[in-house]
Amino acid sequence: MSEPPVLRRHSHRRTCGILLGTTLLCTLSAGASSHAATGTDSFVRLSQTDLNLGSYRSGTGMPTENYWQQQVDYDLNARLDTHQQRLLASADIRYHNNSPDALPALYFFLDHNALKVDAKAVFRLFTAADEKSRKRAVARKTAQGFAIDTVTDGRRQALNWQVHDTLLKVPLPEPLSPGKTQYLHIQWQLPLIEKNAAGARSGYETLADGSRIYVIAQWFPRAAAYTDYAGWQLKPFLQQGEFSTEFGDYSARIEVPEDFVVAASGELQNPTQVLNGHQLELWRRKSTEPGWMIDGPQARQRRAANRNAHATDTRSWQFTGQQLRDFAFSASASFQWQIQYDQRGRRLQQFFPAEAAPLWEKFGLPAIAHSLDVFDSALMPLDTNTISVVNASGIGMEYPGLATIPIRPERSVSTRRQPAWEALTKYDFIGTVIHEVGHNYLPMRINTDEREWAWLDEGLVSFIEYRAEHSWEANFDVIYGEPRSIAAYTASADHQPIMTSADSLLLKIDNAYNKSASVMNVLRHLVLGPEVFDPALRSFAQAWIGKRPMPGDLFRALETSAGTDLSWFWRSWFYGQGSIDLSLHGIARDGKALSLQPWEQTAPPALALTSGDIQQFVVDRAPQLADSYTRTAQNFAPQIPVPLPAAEDSSVWYTLTIDNHGSAILPIPLELVTREGNRYHSLIPAETWGQSRNNRLTLELPLPRGQQLSRLCIDPLWLIPDTQRNNNCAELPTL
Repeated sequence: MSEPPVLRRHSHRRTCGILLGTTLLCTLSAGASSHAATGTDSFVRLSQTDLNLGSYRSGTGMPTENYWQQQVDYDLNARLDTHQQRLLASADIRYHNNSPDALPALYFFLDHNALKVDAKAVFRLFTAADEKSRKRAVARKTAQGFAIDTVTDGRRQALNWQVHDTLLKVPLPEPLSPGKTQYLHIQWQLPLIEKNAAGARSGYETLADGSRIYVIAQWFPRAAAYTDYAGWQLKPFLQQGEFSTEFGDYSARIEVPEDFVVAASGELQNPTQVLNGHQLELWRRKSTEPGWMIDGPQARQRRAANRNAHATDTRSWQFTGQQLRDFAFSASASFQWQIQYDQRGRRLQQFFPAEAAPLWEKFGLPAIAHSLDVFDSALMPLDTNTISVVNASGIGMEYPGLATIPIRPERSVSTRRQPAWEALTKYDFIGTVIHEVGHNYLPMRINTDEREWAWLDEGLVSFIEYRAEHSWEANFDVIYGEPRSIAAYTASADHQPIMTSADSLLLKIDNAYNKSASVMNVLRHLVLGPEVFDPALRSFAQAWIGKRPMPGDLFRALETSAGTDLSWFWRSWFYGQGSIDLSLHGIARDGKALSLQPWEQTAPPALALTSGDIQQFVVDRAPQLADSYTRTAQNFAPQIPVPLPAAEDSSVWYTLTIDNHGSAILPIPLELVTREGNRYHSLIPAETWGQSRNNRLTLELPLPRGQQLSRLCIDPLWLIPDTQRNNNCAELPTL
């Protein structure tokens, strides 16, 4: 999911000694060690029990041979009634019990019930105490949620059922034994509401001329996850923690007014019945150039015709999908429809009304293609045939193969002097496309438990999104993932651990999106280095395709592939809620104390352009995607680190004392500049903090005889979310 933006080295496992060719001696200052004082040791190994990893999950982060998960298949039928604004639907369900447990009842999510006036989710609006939440509560006063008509078994024998807020419980006449399948048939009606006013992910938008765009999501009883680590996922849908569903094979028959176009999860199965000759030709041609299935004038005709259409003039669209975790669709007569194929043969589609056309026509399909390229490289090539993006008001939201993006340009046409869109609108649009398309990897193929851990999909997607956005153009306004951007949050009273349950997050965007993405960048660039981190993440992703990993699986997989214990990192940045503030406490040369004159460092470019070393941008390869807001790239080539020379008998020794005024720990990047013009870099391993006392670390640094230190700086590239940077750098007096 994408909420509206808020304005939008390798570490060797040794405590002391030679690091990157640098001689480094550690001494202890007086006082008790910080971890001894608190009774916790950051460097104690996290056990399988600590990580809640049971017998179906290995100590290497990979699924075990006896790993299991449920399979729930659906045959769906839906009729969209655009006169009474409701959905009439039924589902034939095959629930395959692959668990070792007998199940006396089955549970299904009825997430639309969260919009009802007596739902638990509504009271979250009341706790927000702001005008936006009050308006949403008022807009939901007519929401009725699911109206279940019948629940029967495979022989159409009636079954008992109960609704508890957003959960449907179906007790079974006999427990469903391991290895057996339960057949269910459910019929229901679902009244729809104006989605934007209610803050809902599903419903309809009414355009200025009365035309409507429908987004139909969370629209059928979706099987609640039953897992090896927690049993049934029975948390109510409070509209913050998202979805925990099972993989299954889907078929769907969707009946809509005749002039409507349908975008959906899965693959269209009856193109000859719903497409005309021109559209069929484009469909089958598989061109890598964009083509119009429905252009602007054709969309206007459909839009006008639909306003006069008779209620019985309908058409059915049929879709299927294998191993999907959900199914959603969008329908409207107002859609323009563009299509192209990428180099892997995947069909890229976008659906939007005339109100969105200028922005979408220019950037939409290229943004989808760029997203797939970056995520393919970072995780695994996405094995899917169709990716569709739809414009509808509200919030951006993701479903298998289908995403909704609310952003439209401010003006209907561009002029010589001004595009139809403002700069931030452009960046929000491209960034939201990247984010929502990225969700096709997590959680759509790697099936994370969003109701429990928001960060495990939102944070990882935002982390890779950071890379994709920065590589679009040099001045892209990136929202998530820069370590410096979370410093204020980590020092605030609302700061929480990343591992906080999704519904308990006070500031979900700051935590699950930005903090998670930023600390993953710290792990990639500062702790492990891309050359170690990148193959480790790909190994994890490929092992968990089509399965449901837990956070501990990710932690173990990264450690195993990287060959290093990261318990201290997970404690500090995922389980803990500490901050970090490093400062230069003092320095001496050959035992003589020297004065430190604070030196204000100019903010360096973004991490992606220094340590990330992004040098080529999408707009360089495709100049037609540049606009008046695009700026020419600067040369961000990072300096090659020169390590401190090895210690000699003749070395001059500097004794440096560093304080950490926070409770979280990280390696310490150091830059030392001499009066002779030499610039040295050193990386103090995180493990060195194990030898600190009272969060104070004393280091002995050798310089060649004849060289004099003139300036030193902690974290010169701002790879650390340091909460106070005015104590990081200092100049030394001339001796």
